[in-house]
Amino acid sequence: MRTFKHRLITFLRDEDGLILVEGLIMLPLLIWALVAMFTYWDVFRTINVTQKAAYSVADLLSRQRDTISTNFANGLQNVIEFLTPGGHPVKMRITSLECNAPTGAKVCNATSGNYKLLFSMSPGNKVTGLTSAQIQPWKGTKIPTLNNLESVFVVESTVDFKAQLPMVLAGFLIGVDDQTFGEFIVTRPRHRRLCLQGTTTCT
Repeated sequence: MRTFKHRLITFLRDEDGLILVEGLIMLPLLIWALVAMFTYWDVFRTINVTQKAAYSVADLLSRQRDTISTNFANGLQNVIEFLTPGGHPVKMRITSLECNAPTGAKVCNATSGNYKLLFSMSPGNKVTGLTSAQIQPWKGTKIPTLNNLESVFVVESTVDFKAQLPMVLAGFLIGVDDQTFGEFIVTRPRHRRLCLQGTTTCT
């Protein structure tokens, strides 16, 4: 009995292999932390790059004179794909509009005026263009108050984010699923308005 008790006490006091045991306990946490940092960094990088790419395209369009060609507009798809590396699919839509409020307050806001659609197109036909009725809800919400005949254009971009790691790791362990990030950029052209070649709405 004394021998068994002595051996038990010796076993309980023995610290050999303690570091190895602690390492095995912490290893899953370290792996999770590495996966989380990589995935979260990829998410924020995608959001940041998407925003910068959309603003770059909007700035490029703002410098154009009244009318852009269809080839130029379609070429912007190559520009935004070049500015958005990472292999995530990118879609874009350009919508140009003008305030039509000749009477009353002579402004377009949430309660007065209407938007005249100059054109709405998606380079490469990635998404469907908007109609005049679809842009009216933007008044007072997404677009600031415009004076009569004042014009702006909107660059919408969406990126379908897909986690670089298998979803069993990215989705289950750290809660990052495949999702879509988008930008809505409202820009005033440096000239009067932005028109598309071949349309009759700017006459």
